[in-house]
Amino acid sequence: MVYSPFRSFGRFVLAACAVSLGVGSLGAQTTGTAAPVGANPSRVDIFTGYSYFGAHGQLKPAGINYSSIDVGAIGSGAYYFNKYVGGELIVAAHPGGQNNDLYTYSAGPIFRAPMQNFTLFAHGLAGGARLNGPNIRNVSYNPTTWGPTLTVGGGMDYDLPFWNNRFSFRLFQADFRYIHANFGPSVPVPTSGITGGRANLNGVELSTGIVTHFGHIIPPPPVTFSCSVVPSTAFPGDPLTVTGTALNLNPKRTASYSWTTDGGTT
Repeated sequence: MVYSPFRSFGRFVLAACAVSLGVGSLGAQTTGTAAPVGANPSRVDIFTGYSYFGAHGQLKPAGINYSSIDVGAIGSGAYYFNKYVGGELIVAAHPGGQNNDLYTYSAGPIFRAPMQNFTLFAHGLAGGARLNGPNIRNVSYNPTTWGPTLTVGGGMDYDLPFWNNRFSFRLFQADFRYIHANFGPSVPVPTSGITGGRANLNGVELSTGIVTHFGHIIPPPPVTFSCSVVPSTAFPGDPLTVTGTALNLNPKRTASYSWTTDGGTT
């Protein structure tokens, strides 16, 4: 098997750059009233999308290569303690490889840099991986086993100008992932080939999808209410007009207020 992770990675980055330029041009031509996410970044981000895993490694001592997996899904949740630093949990599923399946569960810190219409981020995670294979009929077979996994990488999100910037498009997420799996002693089996052995996989995990934002780091300003009286100078019995103005209202709620007077002289 010929493996070229850097060629695949390069094609993905070039495609992401082209998409980012196109989306950036569209954003520059789009006018709206919603404030950019960078001015008040979200408290919680939920990401779901597609993921590709480019495997590079062998089952030792058999020397059988693992295959890359084109089909995959990824989901993550990030909670931010402030504008720049938070914690993240990622679950990725890569089933249906040519000779293996991979499922990973990782957690760790995430760092972001919110900007006008864009957010850059980087993260480092550790967790567990469920790996099987490489399964080749009458050559090698290994059932699923657990092992440690380490991940480091980052990416870029573009803030979509819809629904008050509720969503972002993840232009790319590029991660380097290491996985270790120990299938036990290597034993030849006549009906299914070699079982057992150890695997140390290095892989590039490339992902894209939609990010949904919840909450804000900076709380909304408090609701205020002011009154004005016309005329400002009056005599007993003169009619007065009192006007109230409420500011910083929540558009999803209906404001209500009341006032009373004793009808006396002023």
